[in-house]
Parts: sequence; C-alpha cells; structure tokens
Amino acid sequence: LYGTYAIGTEILRMTDPVLDELCGAGRDEVPLAFLDLIERDTRDLELASWLVACVAAGDSWITGSGPGGIGKTTIMRALLSFVPAGTAFAEALPGKVANIGPPRKCVVSHELSDHTPPTYLWNQDLRDFFALSGAGHILVGNGRADHVLVYTAADGLRQGPHRNRAAEADQRRFLEAALRGSARSVQDLRAAFLERP
Repeated sequence: LYGTYAIGTEILRMTDPVLDELCGAGRDEVPLAFLDLIERDTRDLELASWLVACVAAGDSWITGSGPGGIGKTTIMRALLSFVPAGTAFAEALPGKVANIGPPRKCVVSHELSDHTPPTYLWNQDLRDFFALSGAGHILVGNGRADHVLVYTAADGLRQGPHRNRAAEADQRRFLEAALRGSARSVQDLRAAFLERP
C-alpha cells in the first residue's frame, strides 16, 4: 500500500516505483502537480473536479493536443495522483505491452505515436495497449494532434454524458483544501488523496 506512514517517530513514505520514475524521482526534474495547473489558471475548478472524479473512478484517459512542449505529459502525469487506491502502475513499452497481466494496473504510455522515440507505441504495440482495457486495466497515454478541433471545457461539461455531480463536488472540496495545503509534488498529492477519509 502506498502513502505516508508513521512508524514510531519515523515517517516512512511508500510510493510506487513506476510512478516515481514517470515523475522524475531521482532526477532533477520536478513535474508540475495538478494543483500547480489550477493555480496557474490552466484548469478551472469545475473542469479539474470533473477530471479528478473520472480518474478517481478508475476511468482511462488520453491527453491529446498540439506539438511537443504544449503540456500533454504534464497533464497526464499530474492526473496520476488520483488513480484509485491500491492500483499499481505499469509502464507500457514497445515489445513489452503484451506481457502486462493481472492484477489490474494503471498502464501508462509515454505517447501513442508513429514517431521514433523508443518509448512510443504504434502498430501491434498500440493494439496490445488498447487490448489491456478488456482485462480491466486503466489506460493512460498521450496523443499528438496536429489538427485540433477547439472544444471548450464548458461545452464538454454541459454536454458530456459522464457527469457524477456528487463525486465532482467531493473532488472539488478536496482540491480546494489541497490548494491551501503543502502537497506540491505528484507523489505528495497522491499520498494526500489516498489518506483522506
């Protein structure tokens, strides 16, 4: 079980090694947490609450937008804080995707693309990745969209079929409280999310 635990007077922080690797643990990289995105006005609380409610319910997601550097990976990693408790993380790598088996995991792909980086999924690896959904895994990835149809968050929230207003209100209360707190990394925010009553 991942989170922060007190053993006597010592604080022990248990994290998922795959999540730590995806979030740059042990490197100088410090990715933005979801609260950073809210504070920078890239996400309003209504959209943020809806996204967190979906992720906390165990939904899969793909972050898609424009060219490199626009924030796809930042948003994808920031949302990993809210994956359901008890869910291990797995990295989807070319040639290894078909080997991911039970139990249920959050399977993360760096990008779904025919570009050349060695961690991107395409062809059979991409088919294997999507097949994992049938085995109950949560799928997470990025997709580059060279031609983006503008669809505002307000339109999606008004018209979207996946509304759970009670869950969204609960997540909004958590986000509002977290914004006043000190959890600022993806891992710290995940620990706070998992520790709440």
